Amino acid sequence: MAEPKWLKDMNPEEYLKEDFAATGKSRYTVEGLKKEDPDWLDKAAEKTHAATGDDYVKLDSGLLTVNQINWMLRNTIGELTFVDDNNQFLWYNRPVDPNTKMKAKRVPAQVGDTMGEVHPDVRDVIPEAKKVVHALRTKEAGHDAVYMPVPTGNLKQLVLHYYKRVEDDEGNYAGIYEWVQDLYPLVKYFCETTGQKLVVDPDATTGATYRRNSDPDAQTGASTKAETAAEEEIKKEAEPDTATGASQN
Repeated sequence: MAEPKWLKDMNPEEYLKEDFAATGKSRYTVEGLKKEDPDWLDKAAEKTHAATGDDYVKLDSGLLTVNQINWMLRNTIGELTFVDDNNQFLWYNRPVDPNTKMKAKRVPAQVGDTMGEVHPDVRDVIPEAKKVVHALRTKEAGHDAVYMPVPTGNLKQLVLHYYKRVEDDEGNYAGIYEWVQDLYPLVKYFCETTGQKLVVDPDATTGATYRRNSDPDAQTGASTKAETAAEEEIKKEAEPDTATGASQN
């Protein structure tokens, strides 16, 4: 992933201390259960007498049943996950269609797992994940969110992993929620609706870095050659022919 400079500059001696085995305890930790148990969710719900089905839940600005909350979150755009302050993976918005190909794959049996169990122990996955968690736990350099775009080799796709610090009512760290979404369809819709279009900026630095990672033929940070066929296709798709789009231009 393309991490921001402030995140790259963090001290590994600090962020590698993050306990991805979740041996600590949160105020909401369900004790007496093995975190790696694939039936953790059902057992934890029974142990805590958790609300289910048509039970009502009073939220800070609404009243919904558990079913309504589930339906809403399962149909929310993008993929959402929540990890608590003890680095335990507690929830994700399971897709309505079980055959949906997720960008950040999760399965029900993982709910309750530690962050160490959720992340594969390959390459630098765990150290990089620890860096993000520690940065948000400590509010590194005042940041409460991390944007991590994933160069996919496709100029018509930009998968963003957005990590947001979650706080309780007193401002204490309570965990992290992650939102994963391909931003291109949203940008394309914006262009079609407003009558604007995407163009390549030859002087861009960050954009050029993404293009260099996506385009093996790009030799420098800024493009000095003619626009590629892919870029031309982007422009054509994003330029609307409708009167509605043109009227807003």
